[in-house]
Amino acid sequence: MIFLNNLKQKYIGSALLLLLSSVVVKLISAVYKIPLTAYIGATGRGYFNIAYNLYMPVHAVIMGAFPIALSHLVSKYNEQGNSAKIYSLKKAGRLLFFIAGVLGTALIILLARPYANIVGSDKSIYTIYVIAPTVLFSALCAGNRSLAEGFMNMVPTSVSQIIEAVFKLVFGLLFAKYSMSLLYDMYLNSGAVLGIACETEQSALSLIYPLTSAAAMGGVTVGAFFSMVYVSVYTSVKYNSFTVSRQYRTLDSLKEIAVFSAPIIVSTVIQSVSTFLDNSSVQICLSYCNIDELKNAYKSCIEISRVQDNDIVTYIYGLFSSAQDFKNLIPGFTMALGVCAVPAVSASFEAGNKERLSSLLNSIFKYTSVIAFGGGVYLSLTAQNLLSVLYGGSNSDIVFGTARLVEYYGFTMIFYCLAGVSVYAVQAVGKAKAGIPAIIVSAALRIGINCFLVSKTNINIYGTVMSGAVGYFIITVCNMAIFKRHTGVKYDYLTIIIKPLICSFLSYFFTKIIFAGIFTDMGDILNLAVISSVFVIIFTFSLILSKTICFSEIKFLKYCKK
Repeated sequence: MIFLNNLKQKYIGSALLLLLSSVVVKLISAVYKIPLTAYIGATGRGYFNIAYNLYMPVHAVIMGAFPIALSHLVSKYNEQGNSAKIYSLKKAGRLLFFIAGVLGTALIILLARPYANIVGSDKSIYTIYVIAPTVLFSALCAGNRSLAEGFMNMVPTSVSQIIEAVFKLVFGLLFAKYSMSLLYDMYLNSGAVLGIACETEQSALSLIYPLTSAAAMGGVTVGAFFSMVYVSVYTSVKYNSFTVSRQYRTLDSLKEIAVFSAPIIVSTVIQSVSTFLDNSSVQICLSYCNIDELKNAYKSCIEISRVQDNDIVTYIYGLFSSAQDFKNLIPGFTMALGVCAVPAVSASFEAGNKERLSSLLNSIFKYTSVIAFGGGVYLSLTAQNLLSVLYGGSNSDIVFGTARLVEYYGFTMIFYCLAGVSVYAVQAVGKAKAGIPAIIVSAALRIGINCFLVSKTNINIYGTVMSGAVGYFIITVCNMAIFKRHTGVKYDYLTIIIKPLICSFLSYFFTKIIFAGIFTDMGDILNLAVISSVFVIIFTFSLILSKTICFSEIKFLKYCKK
């Protein structure tokens, strides 16, 4: 029982450390995206996210497969006290991540132009080229981070994420601001942008936005580089005292990582490609909508942004991308629970005690649900005020165009969060291959629903709410079933689903009743502050009174850096 308590507390401590860093990163990202969107507009955000759509599948394969394998194997051999094997894995990992990073960067460069042609956005190619080197830097960073994660040490992961976000903020905004200033002044002085004559300001901005988006993307690449430098130095100093033995060859360790990674790679490739097709299908299906009806549906937004007719689809896709920032906010937090779950679940599974594993997994799912339900309904509750505070002064068109979409996303947050953590749990016990059919079915459903709903002009990007909820529900249910069948764990649905659900929705409705009954409209900032305070108080007390949260589980501080 001591092993279980220590493992659970160490897991919670590591997860909370990573969770706190994720909160800091998300806050930095929010600060970053407000002025960024002011510089490059929703149209520029469209180019920005088109580049990310190509980058993310390659990035996800490298960051989602090899790190899990290395973290799992380091955790396994650390439990056995085999220092020599860990040293061999360290060397093999560095070689593997370097090769993967170089190949990934080359792949993005080769696919840039065909992809830009397929999605009907030739001008996005500049942004794609700029983000390509990020794959190499991220891969080298991931190789070192996953070594530390195998020891349940989330310090380098947490700090590197913050470093990357800070440098992205600073350099991304500097590059965006000065490129916009330079190019716009060029238009004002000569009536042309880089030698291309522009009859109107709108035509000039149509040329400028792709270039400023590419410049802003340069901040992402710089951030990834300095994050890599930090983690490399940290692990070189922290983990340099392993036993060296000729018994374990680097090539053998490389094969061991590759063998464990193989089903995860297949799973991740399918999932990444499905996400890529999912997002791309949104833009493609928008192009099938009646442009005049789309202009009418987003009339107030278009009047504010003054977007040209030939950029309307990219603009609305940019609104969708802005809403995605908020939809991905809560799953970004719960991903910390999934990352920490890999070594914790691996160690518990190797111990062979079903009751201990059940207790650990129920804790992981419980805290995932608490964050997902609570964060999701909070997002729905504050969508209008939150967007107004962030974008009301600089890009009010984004507020009008995305507030209702963000509200709807909030109610479906649980599916995205549980899907991510359940996939990590299945991969931690070596059953990634079993989850592949669920990912394929999910992808087919999401793309199919997008084709059916998004292509309808009166629904357009709101169809993604239904497609995402259905698709990720399938992944969640299937992976939880796979884990149960393979490990024999028993799920406590009352604790991991029902209690967090009841607490969050009671808090949602009571907050609305209290705010409407006691307070008046005080402006977006004060409204947001009051609603947030009331919701947090009610939600916290409901979790304590229902005994959803147990204080004995969160004695974490002494485990955070072990």
